[in-house]
Amino acid sequence: MSRAIRGAEATIDCKIFLGMFSSERGVVVELPDGRKVMAVVDKRYVFPDREPKPGTEVDGRVKVFIVESKKDTAIVDLPQAGLTQGPRLEIPRTLLR
Repeated sequence: MSRAIRGAEATIDCKIFLGMFSSERGVVVELPDGRKVMAVVDKRYVFPDREPKPGTEVDGRVKVFIVESKKDTAIVDLPQAGLTQGPRLEIPRTLLR
């Protein structure tokens, strides 16, 4: 994404797996610094390359909401808070699609 506009929506790469309920999916976002952020989100916010099967992860994208755009980074919110942190992430703008 060449321009990240505050309040806009975008997607970022993630791994997707089935949640406990049919309406949810687990996502793992791998950040460039090696950190992994895991969250459980409504399945409407994920775009898997193919549907995950029980016990497997598939590549895909998760929708994020741009809070602030900086020169090289963007602050985004996941659709729901991560399991080990809140919903807000600072990511390189190059990860936005």
